[in-house]
Amino acid sequence: MPDYEFLCVNRFLGTELDARAIKTAFELGVLDNLATAGTLSMTELAAAADLEPNFMRLLIDMLAVNDVVARTGDLVTLTPGFKAALRFSDLLEVRIAFADLVWPDIHNLFTQLLTDLSQFMTLSKVFDLFRYDRCMEITPGNLQITGMWTRFTTCLTKYESAPALDAIDLNSLTDFVDLGGNTGEFARQVCTRNPTVKATVVDLPVVCALGRDHIAASADEATSARITFFPANMLSDTLPAAADLVALKSVLHDWPDAQSEKLLERAFTLVRPGGRLLIFERAPIEVTGKQIPYVMGPDLVFLHFFRPADLYLNKLKTLGCVSIDYRRIQLDIGFHLIVAHRPQ
Repeated sequence: MPDYEFLCVNRFLGTELDARAIKTAFELGVLDNLATAGTLSMTELAAAADLEPNFMRLLIDMLAVNDVVARTGDLVTLTPGFKAALRFSDLLEVRIAFADLVWPDIHNLFTQLLTDLSQFMTLSKVFDLFRYDRCMEITPGNLQITGMWTRFTTCLTKYESAPALDAIDLNSLTDFVDLGGNTGEFARQVCTRNPTVKATVVDLPVVCALGRDHIAASADEATSARITFFPANMLSDTLPAAADLVALKSVLHDWPDAQSEKLLERAFTLVRPGGRLLIFERAPIEVTGKQIPYVMGPDLVFLHFFRPADLYLNKLKTLGCVSIDYRRIQLDIGFHLIVAHRPQ
């Protein structure tokens, strides 16, 4: 697999104070000013941020020890490594925001996370945010709350999609269905790579409403016209027509084993004879021999939900899939990539 450059943002988010310094430097305009000017003095940075010089020195020292900036005397410049990370500034900011959201739960409820998942989910703020019951009725309040977490998932999908899509042939597609497709970012990337395919995104009504806005803002008019949103409960409602490729990206871990198998059954029924079913899903967390960085907090709170590939592979065999290709892709954590064919 290629070395995906967006992963470089993680090296700057090893500790909470690393994240705090970067977030504050964004908020004070320090990073933008350095990116524009190239080199600025500590005095210039402090004046531009309206910050006392000794506090600016503290902030710059925190950034320097994290290799965000380099300081020579009174002069400060961004390091080449952080300049590369700034190309993915949206991902950098989302990873900080997502980690900030979940770490209070880890601080306060780590014992419950390990010993009593039900209690952890009841008490945690992150699981109060990720509530699908708020995704059924389109109201201003539901749009606002759901939009908070779809911001995270949309940005992660923007960057996670490439490893999956690089590994499969999209040239022969005419129709694509993305089950649990969130705001349509995965579908947008499929349509960008294949200028003739038509995509259908299946998700809950509020998520679909947010998705229409996302596609309108992120895709050109021709691409946007090829993406349709289909509001539905994937487990119980009528689903769209069959397609050449049906995807389940970062969906199956949301559900216990029985519901995951049911989703695989329903997805299989949507695959045309000779078509393919794509699964791209997080694998169990492995931290042997290394410390858990701050940026990994969002994965840590979901550690109970990332399962080995066996359930997916065995179910696909039972359904009658053929030519089942499995590979593991290592990004910030491991991912299962499974492509299974439906017989002609």
